Amino acid sequence: MNDYQLIKNNLEFSRGVDELAQPWVFRWYIIAFCFAPAFLILFLGRIADDANFLVLSGQYALAYGTYLALFQLRDKPLLNPIQAVVLLFHWWFAVGPSLAVFFAVKRSDPDMLSRYVASGGEALWVVALGIQVYAFSANRTMHWCRGRINHASFLMPDGLLYRQKTLLAYWLVGGVLALVIAVLARFGIVGNQTISYLGGTVSENWFVSALEAIGAIAIFATVGVMGYLAGPVLPHTLKFKMIAVGLIIFNTITAFTSGWKGAIVQGFALIFIVMFVWRQKVPYILVAVLALSYLFIIEPFVNNMRYVAEIAKISTTEERAELFKIGLDSGIVMDEMRDHEVNIESPFRGIFLLANGIAEESSLFNGPWDNTISEGMLSLVPRAIYPDKPDMNMGNFFGRYLGAVDPDDYMTNMGVSIPFEFVGNYGYMAGILSFGLIGIVWTLFCVWLLSADRLATHPLAPLCIIFALGLEASVGQFLAKFRDLPLVFGAAFIVWIALKKRL
Repeated sequence: MNDYQLIKNNLEFSRGVDELAQPWVFRWYIIAFCFAPAFLILFLGRIADDANFLVLSGQYALAYGTYLALFQLRDKPLLNPIQAVVLLFHWWFAVGPSLAVFFAVKRSDPDMLSRYVASGGEALWVVALGIQVYAFSANRTMHWCRGRINHASFLMPDGLLYRQKTLLAYWLVGGVLALVIAVLARFGIVGNQTISYLGGTVSENWFVSALEAIGAIAIFATVGVMGYLAGPVLPHTLKFKMIAVGLIIFNTITAFTSGWKGAIVQGFALIFIVMFVWRQKVPYILVAVLALSYLFIIEPFVNNMRYVAEIAKISTTEERAELFKIGLDSGIVMDEMRDHEVNIESPFRGIFLLANGIAEESSLFNGPWDNTISEGMLSLVPRAIYPDKPDMNMGNFFGRYLGAVDPDDYMTNMGVSIPFEFVGNYGYMAGILSFGLIGIVWTLFCVWLLSADRLATHPLAPLCIIFALGLEASVGQFLAKFRDLPLVFGAAFIVWIALKKRL
């Protein structure tokens, strides 16, 4: 059974089969997602005195480029991790700027308006052309994989979702390791030690660090149980629906005290992905609640508390977590939140503006840097092998170089996206071609992990989509996310054997 058949069967069972009557690439919200930002910027950009034709034409090029890229990937049901890359770059470079322009006009903010219509055309054209290269290379790679790449059978469920025994086994392994790590920490034996209140880490003990990496297998269960809450219609799942709800509540509270905005919305993003895949409908109420909660509660709370943490000279994540707990208990930032102006740029990470800064200093075959990719690759080398390895934070280097953070701030991390790190090292052409490299590597990984037939409905597919957000980082930082995966997969293989190869 493949994605299309599984989704079709579920829609028939839930009386929603008409959702597949029309190819998803012709649905109104896909067309609106692609083209509405360009129309909005063209209509409102006329108000600016310094609107640049290259920006306006670049937005239209990106609109058509995104739609044509999605058209190339239309053979697979929406939504899978390969399609998600196209949607993410359109989110960062088209949807974000269009909403910023709308808010700038509404607030009569000429400086904000100018940031998004006066420059950045080169960056838009790089993305518009690059995502075509990405879609083509991803498509060709998927065709090439058939009969050549065997998927990871030790991660493939027997049915639609992971069996309940499988989820419990993943949680058991992760829980036992978490307990062992906590006991070792009581004796001063720690793996990854935090080096700043923003969460930077350095490995202190390779063995404990390995245990922490293996313990991440519990995430497989957390993601897998979301399918019982919002996925296919299955009988006798009330218990696991309640577990999923409890996990969302627990993780949201924990994330609030940690101060990480991404961690707070991640659970709801997973629910959105699972719900959309199996129903092929946009859950508008969930989207509205998440957007309003993020803009009016999460973002102002976290930003205000981070400001308090800097004033209080908080130096570790533990101290920051304690401060955030105090803030939640006492409501010390509620007054500030009431007066907070909506930061519409926050959900888009400022990637367009940073990419624009790089593009302005680059040419077809040259960029302002010549070593960030090669130096960033050192992050893949374990400190146990290279004890003198410097603390790598290319995202912070980008932020300081482009003036997005204070020159004396060596902690704040910024993302420019992998293609624009290539632009910064080798110029526009390299940035465009890097999309093709991403298409090949990312598709190979997804097909191996999920299988070509279940790119959308595999229980771990939502986790891969979340993982794709890492493309906003540098090459070294993104590849470092893969460094510990062999340990996690090794633990998953042992679980598969213990469960007699039935997941």
